[in-house]
Amino acid sequence: MKRDPLVVLIILACFLCLVATSAVSAAEFIDVSSIRGWDHIIVIFSTTLALVLGIVSFVGYRRDGRTKVLLVTLAFMIFTLKGVFIISGDLFGKRVDPFFDIVENLLDFGILACLFFGMTMK
Repeated sequence: MKRDPLVVLIILACFLCLVATSAVSAAEFIDVSSIRGWDHIIVIFSTTLALVLGIVSFVGYRRDGRTKVLLVTLAFMIFTLKGVFIISGDLFGKRVDPFFDIVENLLDFGILACLFFGMTMK
């Protein structure tokens, strides 16, 4: 099934509008004059980009069926989960909990493991 490039561009434009709207909304609640405020906006952008790349790689997996692409898709989805976890932890004040760092490090390990196995599989 062939995709129309115009449809893909429209979908990407919608995602970019969503990201821009999220960044503006985050800027209202966060003091953007501090470095920490900009950190939130960067995490929102990278999380949205990881979600878009995860969706694109999943479509590629559905077309191709290779396990390598599935592992890359899983890595992007774990990265998206990590971004949501970081933003929600900051918004609800749970970032100071030591459990938060353990979960964040485990998610990083999961991302690296998926990428490693995706690169080393035949």
